[in-house]
Amino acid sequence: MDVESKSFQDIPQDPRDWKIFPRNLTARAAYIVPGNPVTTRPEDGVDNCYPGLEMDARNIQKFFFPGLYFEVYRNEGALLADLIPEDQAKQWEDLGLKKTDLNNRLYLWALKGRTAADQSADNPPTIVFEGQQGLYVWRKANALFSGKTAVVIGPNPPVSNDRLTAALHSLENDVWPHNKSIVHHNIENGVLEWAVLVHDRARYLDDEGVLDPDVYEPGDLTRTLCTPWTFDFRDCQCFYWASNKPDVVSSEDGQYEYLNFQRKNRHVEPQTEDIAYAYNARRQREIDYAEMMIGWEQLRPVLNGREFGQTYVPPAPPPLDKPLSLEHIKEEVAYLATVEHALIIQYLYGYYSVDAPVEEPRNPSLKTFRLQEAAKTIFDIAIDEMRHFLWANEILRLLGAPTTAKRASLIGRRFRVPFYLQSLTSPQLQWFIDVERPSRSTEVGLDGMYVGILLSLQHLTDQELDPEIRRRAVEIVKLIVDEGEGHYVRFSTAQQNFAFYDDAARGPVPSYIRSGHWRNPSTNRQVSSDSLYGAPVQAPAGSPEATLQRRSDDLYHSLLRFLKVAFAMRSETKSGEALRYSIHLMGILNATNLQLAKRGATPLFTLPPGWEADPPVTNRAEAARLLAEAKELLQDIEMPAAEFLHVRPDIPGSGSVAEVLAYFESAVETEEFRG
Repeated sequence: MDVESKSFQDIPQDPRDWKIFPRNLTARAAYIVPGNPVTTRPEDGVDNCYPGLEMDARNIQKFFFPGLYFEVYRNEGALLADLIPEDQAKQWEDLGLKKTDLNNRLYLWALKGRTAADQSADNPPTIVFEGQQGLYVWRKANALFSGKTAVVIGPNPPVSNDRLTAALHSLENDVWPHNKSIVHHNIENGVLEWAVLVHDRARYLDDEGVLDPDVYEPGDLTRTLCTPWTFDFRDCQCFYWASNKPDVVSSEDGQYEYLNFQRKNRHVEPQTEDIAYAYNARRQREIDYAEMMIGWEQLRPVLNGREFGQTYVPPAPPPLDKPLSLEHIKEEVAYLATVEHALIIQYLYGYYSVDAPVEEPRNPSLKTFRLQEAAKTIFDIAIDEMRHFLWANEILRLLGAPTTAKRASLIGRRFRVPFYLQSLTSPQLQWFIDVERPSRSTEVGLDGMYVGILLSLQHLTDQELDPEIRRRAVEIVKLIVDEGEGHYVRFSTAQQNFAFYDDAARGPVPSYIRSGHWRNPSTNRQVSSDSLYGAPVQAPAGSPEATLQRRSDDLYHSLLRFLKVAFAMRSETKSGEALRYSIHLMGILNATNLQLAKRGATPLFTLPPGWEADPPVTNRAEAARLLAEAKELLQDIEMPAAEFLHVRPDIPGSGSVAEVLAYFESAVETEEFRG
């Protein structure tokens, strides 16, 4: 559904009509299936669109047109090799296209169909493949949208002549407008001169989202791979690169930093200059194809670029002196939810302080590209933290504890860093890195706190916690821990990009920080740093900036109320639907804050008065109170979120504030809440 063109009334009420469910059977496994190698996971496939260890994805699109099978590995073009599957090909045979016509080597001459989003579905351009190789044809077939498609085929590769002209004329004037295919034979000798066929693009997935076995025979998808797979694993001279095979490794003892993974001498053999710079010398010291096929199991496991012995033993999990009780787990998860909330605001505030283009400009310089990428990384991690905020509340729901939309005033049991906001100076960016740094302790850092919760959950007995609830909670905690480690790496990369842009300057305020209040120094005795820069500043009363600041806080306060109501809904389905509507306010809030930042002013991100003491939502009356408060705050904010999509188009938002309020009014009247 095109969200930008739909109002909220158009969105189906049954979430099964709009929620994205994984259709592929493998994708439905939200965990590693015991016994399956990691390469069976969709995200770990190495095939991309060229040969890999699993399949050659090019073979999928050889059946892009129902009943026709094209071979694309030809320099002269795409050859029509067969009329299959038979049930789909029968319509063309009934029309006069026979398998005996294939003896004259028929090629795909032209293709008409939508291959780009800005093309008209009613009359897309016609692509003529004169002088094009078969893989070019495959690229266009691969780009085809679903829907109406036409093909022009004829003997020999396409060249400009009377037959091609006649076929194209028939395509544009007869076949496409009237959805009527034509097969044209020579009247005298019965030889096929050209055929123009029209049909919807072939469907190649069945109802379960799996490649249709009625279309693809066993071996179809792997027929173009080298055999056995180890031949390609050694190396390939055409398209394939074994992305999961290391080329250079370090020795197990760490003495040698660079070793050739494919060296014949399986002992440690330092890489000499002739191996490093001479192709033939290197090849002579590597195992060849036969040795790779026969003795591949002699290759050593590699982890983080380092070889290990024949068996890799992962390190033991960090010790847990005393597992947390179920009640203590609930307390820690509730606190971590408030920490996630605090980090969201800190990361967003840092992002707004960076004077970088929201979207990558055309032909940017390397410095501009790095700055834009670094800023986008900060924003994307803030979005991830929003997901962690939701997941922490989901764990609370599973454990039967009250959900929370509060914000931590102290971050980390051991960090004990007070919540504060400032521009993305070097110390602030380092704080982001430190807070996300992976920990081998169950007590140090956010990562360690989540690991402690994970181990404690696993220590609970079935009598203390239902096994299915424990399994679901453990999966969510693992996701948060894994993403946290990724945040540490991404923040570190952003730090390098910022340093490159600023020429590694060590001044108090980097050159990429916005002007205005973002550069103002301010003291904060609770923070170890001598001074902060860009702390929130209230704009002068009556100024446009003050108006935007008030709108920003009104949106933030309303959003917190909506989240609190959504978290407390008893139905997981309805809770998810309410969160979806809340996202629209996030889009408007983000756009408002960007406008403030461009004016040199800061958002305030103040909490609603009395928010920390506000009781949990346990009934309809409390939810109605929060809704009434949000409605009063939003009464002057009626612009549709779509007006701001150009500011950050990847944030959902297509409905007006009034429509969001209307949804929550209906939901509060009909939904039950967790008491």
